[in-house]
Amino acid sequence: MTSGGNSSQSRDTRLWKELVEGSDQALGQLMHFHFKALLNYGFKFVKDEAFVKDCIQEVFIDLWHSRRRVAEPMHVRAYLLVSLRRKIARNRRTMRLADDSLHDEYAFSMEFSPEWWMIKDETLARKAQVVSEMLAALPVRQREVIYLKYYQELSREEISAMLNITPQTVSNLLQMAYGQLRKRFSPLAISALLVFLFI
Repeated sequence: MTSGGNSSQSRDTRLWKELVEGSDQALGQLMHFHFKALLNYGFKFVKDEAFVKDCIQEVFIDLWHSRRRVAEPMHVRAYLLVSLRRKIARNRRTMRLADDSLHDEYAFSMEFSPEWWMIKDETLARKAQVVSEMLAALPVRQREVIYLKYYQELSREEISAMLNITPQTVSNLLQMAYGQLRKRFSPLAISALLVFLFI
C-alpha cells in the first residue's frame, strides 16, 4: 500500500518543479517513488508485465519531453496514473490488442495473489474472500474507485481529477459499492476488510 499523505505530496511537488527546471534526477526519483503503484495499476488492465513496464517508461519519457509545456498537476500520483491509463489504451489500440479505449466497459480486475490467502485467521480469510468476490461483481467504475481509495490511498478530489468525474460522483460510486457490501457486512466490518485486503 502507498504511504500517501501531505509529505509525499509536498515531495512530489518539489520534484515536479525540479523536473520542469531540467533535473533528470527528479524524473528518476518520481519514477522510483511511483513505479510500484503504476505497475500494480497497469496490471489491473493488462496481465503483461513487459507491456506495462514499457508503457510506464513511455509515460516518463513523454513527461521529460513535455515538461515545460505540462501544467503542474494538483496531484502528481493521480496525474501519473491517468497518464498510464491513457498510454495503455493507446498502445493496445496500436497493437490491435483491443478495439476500444478504456472507458466504462474496459477490463479492470481486482485479483489478490495466492500468497495473500495464506493467512492464519480462517474466519477473517473467509470474510475477506466473500468481500473480494463481491468486489469482482461490482460494475467496473465502482471497482476502480474502491481500488483507488483503498490501495492507492487517493482522496476523493484526486480520484475525481484522475477519472474526470466530479467529487460527488466519486462519493456516489463509493456509496453504491458500499451498499452492495452492506448486504453482507456491517459498515465497520466493510472498512476493516477493505483495508485488510489492500495491505
